[in-house]
Amino acid sequence: MIERGQMRLIGRPCCVKSFERLGLLLFLFVSVRAATVENLRFNLQAALSVEAGPSTDWGALVVNAEGREIFATNSARLFIPASNTKLFIAALALDQLGNLNTLHTPILAKVEPDAAGCLRSDLWIIGQGDPSLGEAPIASAFGESLSALASQLQARGVRRIEGDLVVCDGALRTPSAGPGWDSEDLIEAYGAPVSGLIVRHNTFRVTVTPSMQLWAPALFRSEPDLPSTRVQGFVLTATNLLAALTYERDLATGGVRFNGRIPIGSMPWSIDLAINDAPRYFGECWRAALLRRGLVLTGTNRVVHSTQGVPSVELVNWTSETLAVRVRQCLKTSQNLQAQLLLVQVGRNFHGGSMGGKLTDDAKGLLAFPEFFQRAGIKEGSAHFEEGAGLSRTNAVSPAATVALLRFMRGHRESFSWMEALPIAGVDGTLKNRFRKSPATGKVRAKTGTLRGVIALGGYVTTAFGEELTFAIYANQASVDPKSRARMDRWVETLAAYNRPLRP
Repeated sequence: MIERGQMRLIGRPCCVKSFERLGLLLFLFVSVRAATVENLRFNLQAALSVEAGPSTDWGALVVNAEGREIFATNSARLFIPASNTKLFIAALALDQLGNLNTLHTPILAKVEPDAAGCLRSDLWIIGQGDPSLGEAPIASAFGESLSALASQLQARGVRRIEGDLVVCDGALRTPSAGPGWDSEDLIEAYGAPVSGLIVRHNTFRVTVTPSMQLWAPALFRSEPDLPSTRVQGFVLTATNLLAALTYERDLATGGVRFNGRIPIGSMPWSIDLAINDAPRYFGECWRAALLRRGLVLTGTNRVVHSTQGVPSVELVNWTSETLAVRVRQCLKTSQNLQAQLLLVQVGRNFHGGSMGGKLTDDAKGLLAFPEFFQRAGIKEGSAHFEEGAGLSRTNAVSPAATVALLRFMRGHRESFSWMEALPIAGVDGTLKNRFRKSPATGKVRAKTGTLRGVIALGGYVTTAFGEELTFAIYANQASVDPKSRARMDRWVETLAAYNRPLRP
């Protein structure tokens, strides 16, 4: 018994010594890792710092997979998010509607076509806000818009229409411009009007070609060439080395006028612009598509803004792409019209309580946010939106709210569609030409945002060690520092290049 006790006494100091060594190693490991995390934070802060002069207003937050804060600066403050707004709209749409949701656009008449293919009735199309309705098989083929829809009608046996072409945008209750959109936005392609009827994203292209003679007027061409797309201009062919062209929209008539000069012998100059009257434009494109298919049309075009009196015979029905595809198109290319239409669609499916019947569909869509924010863990007052595209400067979010949204969607039932919709650094979408040949290439999935003086980025980054981090970074008053975007990119690259563990 004594020998056993002695053995225990002899062995015990060895165990204590081993535990002391283990504790020392653990202390050193934790201390070294703490030091490296502090170095990471120092480098992240340094990436945003300006040595002298006015600086950008920065807000940022980074957390690891467990939600532990890695870096934060002004993370609870509100910032203008620009197109980071689309993150919230896309997430809301996926949550409320599901990735398989589709829109169905009916084409209606009072009677069926007769045996000879003659339709003795007005032909109605009731717009549902489907951006794919007027898409051409080839992106640049303006003349092919609505050809698939015309073919569908022809396959139904219609050869002649003895009635008017009626385009109805009354199914959607929404203004043509989102609240907070500046008047200068409304002529640009990114400010295309919101409508139940969409063709070519409600844009058209103007090409200006210099004359062969000096000081002679330049030539204008619109694609598609329709009454609603024709422009006026006084552009001279000059000797200047660079084109100097301006354009503006007459608010009274909606027409576009060009002025300036273009160098003789130069290549044609082109720009895509927003259409002024979306239903009229759609009707003109719809007529052109039917005529290309050889249909005989005896009536005129009519636009109606109410669904009262709509005929009951459905001839064909166009089904949109799935919501997952539309969300991907919205986020990858930061398409403003797509985003606003997603908000409108949420509103059409959201009752909005007692006020619902008095509000437009986009306003009703915004009413769905409070309950969604609560489930997503987004604190009250940390996110506010008045439209879905991000053009409004009254939209405001905090980095903490954006990170909460991103973490919520990472574990959402629609996580796959969500992740597939985000641009990939150096690969596609609005990040195709950013982070190329850098530690972040292919390791960042994030949504960009840009307005005058505003830069934003929010998403996910995989570190060199293989950990996924969630981040949001906002720069307001960025115009005071021309290197703001470069600083933001270096900040993200610092995260991507980190090659040590960050988990507890």
